[in-house]
Amino acid sequence: MGDGSIHVEAGGLTEFAGDVRFYAEEIDPLDVDRSKQSFSAGITFGTKNASEAVLQAKENYAAALTNSLTNLTRFVEAAKILAAAAEQAAEDFRAVDDQSGRSLNNINYLLTVATEQAQAGRYPAGRTATDARYDVEMP
Repeated sequence: MGDGSIHVEAGGLTEFAGDVRFYAEEIDPLDVDRSKQSFSAGITFGTKNASEAVLQAKENYAAALTNSLTNLTRFVEAAKILAAAAEQAAEDFRAVDDQSGRSLNNINYLLTVATEQAQAGRYPAGRTATDARYDVEMP
């Protein structure tokens, strides 16, 4: 593909979009909810130890947990965006392919009509180009 062209199989892109959308709408939200539920009790370690090191560890753990749950939620949102973009790209590629097909059909039709018109003007009625090539004038 060194010619700079892009080759897209719209069906595969649509399948990819469907898989990502399914994951983002059916699987990930359940995982995010399950994760949030698992950690809803908060930080449960070190309740009987008020040392500075334990308090620091709890704060770090809380921050990491918050970041992780936020990242999970953002991942689901990003997957939905990716699915929508892939679906739109597949639709656009299909539309271009359809338009190209219609254009080629139109060009073929125009060339056929032009050829028929040229032949009609060149050969008498009822004769074809094949018939005319055997006409040889003798001196």
